[in-house]
Amino acid sequence: MRKCIMNGALLAIGSASTVLPATLHAFELEEVIVTATKRAESIQDVPVSVAVVSADTMYKLGISDMEDLSMVIPNFEINSAAILPNLYVRGLGGGTSHSIEQSVGRFVDDVYISRGAINLHPFMDVAAVEVLRGPQGTLFGKNTLAGAMIIRTGNPSEIFEAGVDVSVSEYSTTGGKLDTSGFVSGALSDTVNARLAFQWKEKDGFYKNTMDGPDGADREDRGIRAKFEWAASDNTTVNLKLEHMEYEEDGSDTAEVNAFAGGDANWQGLAAHAGSANPSSVSAGLDWVIHVNCADSNSAPGPQAGQSIGSFCPSRDQESDNITVDIDHELEGGTLKSITAYQGYDYRHLFHGADMGAVNLFRAVREEEYSGFSQEVRFTSETSDTFDYIVGLYYEDSSIERGQTSHKNLPGGPFLTEEEPWEQDTETLAIFGQARWSIADSWTAIVGGRWATEEKDFTFNRWINEYQTDNFVAAEIIDKSESRSESRFTPSFTLQWEANDDVNVFATLAQGHKTGGFSDRVDHQDSDMEFDAELVDSFELGLKSYWLDGALSLNMTYFYMEIEGLQLATQVEGTVADFKVDNAADSTSTGLEVEVNWAINENWLAGGNYSYTDASYDEFVGAGGCAPELKNAGGVCDLGGQPLQFAPENKASLFMEYSADAVFKGWDFSARADLSYSDDYYTDISYFDTVLQETYESLSASVRLVSPDERYTVSLIGKNLTEEEVMVWGIPSGPNILAAMKPPRELTLKVGFRF
Repeated sequence: MRKCIMNGALLAIGSASTVLPATLHAFELEEVIVTATKRAESIQDVPVSVAVVSADTMYKLGISDMEDLSMVIPNFEINSAAILPNLYVRGLGGGTSHSIEQSVGRFVDDVYISRGAINLHPFMDVAAVEVLRGPQGTLFGKNTLAGAMIIRTGNPSEIFEAGVDVSVSEYSTTGGKLDTSGFVSGALSDTVNARLAFQWKEKDGFYKNTMDGPDGADREDRGIRAKFEWAASDNTTVNLKLEHMEYEEDGSDTAEVNAFAGGDANWQGLAAHAGSANPSSVSAGLDWVIHVNCADSNSAPGPQAGQSIGSFCPSRDQESDNITVDIDHELEGGTLKSITAYQGYDYRHLFHGADMGAVNLFRAVREEEYSGFSQEVRFTSETSDTFDYIVGLYYEDSSIERGQTSHKNLPGGPFLTEEEPWEQDTETLAIFGQARWSIADSWTAIVGGRWATEEKDFTFNRWINEYQTDNFVAAEIIDKSESRSESRFTPSFTLQWEANDDVNVFATLAQGHKTGGFSDRVDHQDSDMEFDAELVDSFELGLKSYWLDGALSLNMTYFYMEIEGLQLATQVEGTVADFKVDNAADSTSTGLEVEVNWAINENWLAGGNYSYTDASYDEFVGAGGCAPELKNAGGVCDLGGQPLQFAPENKASLFMEYSADAVFKGWDFSARADLSYSDDYYTDISYFDTVLQETYESLSASVRLVSPDERYTVSLIGKNLTEEEVMVWGIPSGPNILAAMKPPRELTLKVGFRF
């Protein structure tokens, strides 16, 4: 069933879930090319549960960052709150601790992105996105036990081409966006091609702020990327990528309060006694209305009552850089690839734990600096109908320095500043390989494995200063340094049966591994701050098929995953923003993923996807703060049987697209509607009602005109047209629940120019 891949094409053509609404020929779906196996292959051939979104689909739907992807990809969730973004696949993710590694690895142009903070930057000149579900440790590096996201950016071209896209949008509540992006590509010489991409985005936040402060969150993004392709010889190609991205954000994207203790009267009274301005009306709930006071404030009731504590406003400034050298050298029998990469970022993040216009009870300042070097060497044999293989070596050396300053101004005390900086150095070495045998007619066996060893050195300090000063107070001193080392071999085995040219069945057994580490919050000098690795045993049974002479594709995957030592961060009861990291005992995630696409005729294309997921803790006694009904007779949280966070039981999306050539004076026309559905899910393992996102549906639609010479494109895009109030992130924070919401209805006018 392996089809000829002409010119090594890497452009994935997919729908919002798997197949791009593309030009239809004889009512057939056009072939989709993916790199899920480190080779360019048809999506129908690869024995992997994979979803693809192409650049054209992202353009039509107005997808500009990863959060938008979760609406069209089954069993994939992302919360984009600036405190800590996370990817979740099949209920597995990193949680709310900055020291827990990602469960879903993110790879940009073949480079592993080590830290979740980089996920906060928007897409820039992206050619396609692939989401691989299930353990992917054999070929895609460490910490991919739940899946991998593969992002491919635009490559240099030999012929000259350029483009600019400008879009203006408006939210139904307040604010909007102005987005300008573009690229220039072509030959610099007979042997060198280059591509320059840029982006500038300005957003006025969609939250209405009743207080003296910005409508959260106002933000400006800037990015530039240069890629060079040098044909050094007939057999060697050298690729260089230089990238810089940055943004400045004023206001909070986690300012929504979904619940607070004592109700309106309690907060109003606290504000009055503190002598601070307070809103005339406060109501908990998800309504795109916030109460963030950035004006001067007084201290809370207590020994310092009435004392001025100055102003404080949520904000975040971040910069990131990437340098990648990718060398391909053709040898007899295969290709030797070397990928050398440096990535780094630094940010300063200010946020409130509680405000409501009363007082700045908890002012948090978080500063983080990261730098990482990685080197991968990989040999890929020529594709063969009988036997082929991939082997490689991976090395990574990274360093994190994180400052955690917390100004605490709680009623009755304490009135102090807590400093909790920590540093971590990580060194990883891995050897991996995969072999593919044609063991009989239509039967193929794929065997792979990765052996990895990792060392972490961690240092944590804690001390107390006078409130909002550097004046040291000799109390609660913590000074800890620890190291850990672990090695692990994770195998995978796949048996694939190509029943005919249109039906491909596969079964996969695989193990996934996520390294252990150290908690970024430590209570006492004698506290155990180390947590163990997380392990997954996974089984998948999949079907890839064409029907109706290639006009309809049907892909299905059944999965069963047993998770040992699931890493979780939970709030410490009685605190405002202290978390501890635990390993849950055992958990299970099982379910079904279905994706369908149908070329009805030359004008109409339809499709959709559905996922059923049953993900829960088999046993988990001893978590942090939780709902009272989940505590056992001893007053300890017992979460056995509770669902994993960000794991809706049922999730689905449907789309319908119409396209026609030369409709208006030679201009091509297309229109598309997308309907998304999600069951309820919890955003935090406290399991309070207020961290439950209830079932919702969301409707988006777009229309597009393309000029006869394909140089000009005009689009009108509407997202969340039904104004669904969706909580994409929410955690307890002292007496209240902080939450971030999906944007309200957004209408966008987008104009594209190609030269």
